[in-house]
Amino acid sequence: MNRGDKLAVRCRYVLLVAFICGSGFIMSLLCRSADIIVFTTAPTTAWDLQQHYPNNIDERFTIQTNGCNIPLLRPLDESIKKFFEYPYPLKPKPCRDSSRALLIHSDNRISINMSNLHYYNITDANKLFCCYRAFYRPLYVTDITSFFIDNRVEYGECYYFTESILVNDEFAKVNCFYNETTKVYENFYLSALKKDFLYHDGRGEITHNKRLYNVLIIGIDAVSRLNFYRKMPKTVSFLKDNGGVDLVGFNKVGDNTFPNVIPVLLGIPDTELNHTCVPYEGITFDNCPFIWEQFKRAGYYTALAEDSSLLGTFNYFRPGFSRTPTDYYIHTFIQEAEIYSGYNLDFNCFLCMNDKYFYKVLLDYIEGLTVTLENHKLFGFFWEVTMSHDYLNYPVVMDDSYLKFFEKLQASNYLSETIVFLMSDHGMRWGNIRFTKQGRLEERLPLMFILPPLSFREKYSNAYNNLKLNSKRLTTPFDIHETLLDLINLKNITNDAITTRTSKYYANKRGISLFLPIPTNRTCKMAGIDDHWCTCHKGTLLSNVSSEAFQVSTQLVRHLNMLLKDHPECAKLALAEIMEISEMEVGEPDDSETGWREFMVMVRTTPGDGVFEATLRVQEHDWSLAGSASRLNLYGDQSRCVHNYQLKLYCYCIYR
Repeated sequence: MNRGDKLAVRCRYVLLVAFICGSGFIMSLLCRSADIIVFTTAPTTAWDLQQHYPNNIDERFTIQTNGCNIPLLRPLDESIKKFFEYPYPLKPKPCRDSSRALLIHSDNRISINMSNLHYYNITDANKLFCCYRAFYRPLYVTDITSFFIDNRVEYGECYYFTESILVNDEFAKVNCFYNETTKVYENFYLSALKKDFLYHDGRGEITHNKRLYNVLIIGIDAVSRLNFYRKMPKTVSFLKDNGGVDLVGFNKVGDNTFPNVIPVLLGIPDTELNHTCVPYEGITFDNCPFIWEQFKRAGYYTALAEDSSLLGTFNYFRPGFSRTPTDYYIHTFIQEAEIYSGYNLDFNCFLCMNDKYFYKVLLDYIEGLTVTLENHKLFGFFWEVTMSHDYLNYPVVMDDSYLKFFEKLQASNYLSETIVFLMSDHGMRWGNIRFTKQGRLEERLPLMFILPPLSFREKYSNAYNNLKLNSKRLTTPFDIHETLLDLINLKNITNDAITTRTSKYYANKRGISLFLPIPTNRTCKMAGIDDHWCTCHKGTLLSNVSSEAFQVSTQLVRHLNMLLKDHPECAKLALAEIMEISEMEVGEPDDSETGWREFMVMVRTTPGDGVFEATLRVQEHDWSLAGSASRLNLYGDQSRCVHNYQLKLYCYCIYR
């Protein structure tokens, strides 16, 4: 064999090896359907990932059980690809330049940065001075009936400094002046200071030798599971590489944040609050048995923190709390920072606190708490709103920050003692993507990752295996509440305890701990999901000009007007356009029920051009709404005359 023949044989051998290895790699990608993908910013790479999904969506499912089939959703389906073109069509404006800041906050000390005086036209440093004032949420209440009782604040005296000052307060505001009267700088400073443990019902703090885990619930508002993959791939990769479990069948149970958070924190739907702890509109939430109360009784420090006060879960057209609900509660700080240092107002939210994104303020605060309370146990509920609430593509800005946040917690070994729930309440609820089938489903399937430490996975192996099993089952916020209850008493999830509990019947419970296997026959009805939010149901498109379409649409508009009938300031709505209608497959009725039909309809009304989507049920000529009606476009200031958060979706104010 001559040299050329040998070379040809070698080339064929190399090509054969490459073909076998490459085929194996492709097959491994196809088999890892639950892992989806981690996207890069290269357009061709992102679009080519479509090849890993079947052409016929009915051949594969997001989840497929006896009780629920959720269609497979391609992360970059043709119907939504245009909303994620590169470069991103929308990017938030940056905050002020932090390199020009007049003050530096480091090691519990605030110092004047003398090298930056020229940015503020300060030519004589001797004429510059700053005023440090602590502020806090006072214990006393001047008006217990005030709707703004949660917004009370009191400032301490002014401490002047010309070089630096020690920070001894949780909340502080600093103003700097030049030539005695000219204010040249203002900023706010949040510190996670150590506090004395406040006993609850006579029970003390957890002793160091008691084996329990820190529990952090970290929310990112309005991010569907797939948008989390698209926009925050680095964070996804970290979670997966460290044993995180992705609940691909996590289905929301209400329209916006509040009805999806209440089941997590209380274990009940928001519609039951008036029977438990909020008997009438306008009362505070102080009497509600939140899950943090149970962690407090178990000896935990507790925290409640959001990066927006106006859009806060308990403050958006709600009165919040009269008492301080948790050991660490930063509503007062965020409120003052928004008023006096809020910068870059982007639709609903100030994105920045002067030179820092508000979401970063929150992340840094959480990190600070983990350092301050490293030798104690912490239950924390944290929620980001400002960057993700209004725009589909903005979460990409946060990816590096969340990755670094988790890496820091890992480097400090905090994650080895902590269970993290990284979640969202729903996907994007408005905008053009919501006029697509995929956008409708994504809005109902929010992000939910659970990250348990290695010690938990090893010691509570049955519970962890069930958690992984449930990643492909229909799950809800009610299940998260039951899971949290198990983390308060770990005796409930030992391997023997899980075996015993699994042998008992619990399939019809509304909430089921994720440490138990979710039954495969679970349906939306069993899980407490209204038909309007259920992603398991299939629909058949009907003609928009059919008699059924007109009848269903008319019933929806009639229902909306019934909601508004006691508000003469709101215009009566009229049907302007039937945009889409489907008849839903709802399964067989129970023995005690008669049959019914359900329709999902999308309409446009006038005045105001509001676009609404709802599921209506008809049974023996009686019409009812299954869930609530969603608004798919923004109402802006159309509803400024009403102050009920639900009616704002539907009201078009006559006098605006």
